[in-house]
Amino acid sequence: MCKVAILERFTLLGAGIKSILQQLNECDVIAQAETIDSLFKQLKDKSPDVFIVDIVHGDNAGLKPLRKIRRNFSKVPVLLLVSQNYSDCFEEYIRLGVKGFVLSDAEEKDLIEAIHVLSNGGEYFKKKVWDIFRSAIQKRKYEKRDQHILTDREVAVLRLFSRGLSYKEIGASLNISPRTVETHKRNILSKLKINTTADMVRYAYRNQILT
Repeated sequence: MCKVAILERFTLLGAGIKSILQQLNECDVIAQAETIDSLFKQLKDKSPDVFIVDIVHGDNAGLKPLRKIRRNFSKVPVLLLVSQNYSDCFEEYIRLGVKGFVLSDAEEKDLIEAIHVLSNGGEYFKKKVWDIFRSAIQKRKYEKRDQHILTDREVAVLRLFSRGLSYKEIGASLNISPRTVETHKRNILSKLKINTTADMVRYAYRNQILT
């Protein structure tokens, strides 16, 4: 019997996943919760064979709960329910021990197949997932070329914005005025053809210039 723990932000969706798995005589859902802390409380004296984590409806691309799972259940495989919108993070997910992806437009049989594969020590990455992953890598390579159009000062400003610093804090760190910081940000957005600070953070993450 495969013991499964489900992390799903929305109770109704979690119940739907649980219902699918309960149709199988081989699966036992031993924990289901909306937050990682609640899930861990349910798992106080038990360990699942597989975690199912819904990234699509989570916060912060799901990285925080995945890191907690890695720290506390390092040998338990994780199956992600994910969409193409998170392709920038696929590499980080794999680094955090994720062993399989099920895309949000997949069928029930794909979820069931993935559980079987992971519970038997395998990995579940279908061709469509690898195609999306390769596309994200190609995009990253293209964006790295774009980095050369940024000045060193603009890269420094981008890095500090990505750390969550304010205009005033960035200005103090670089010995420039907040108004100059604003000018640099405007130039960054224009050069990279993006619109928001969130876009800047995603760009910095994809191109590994956060540190």
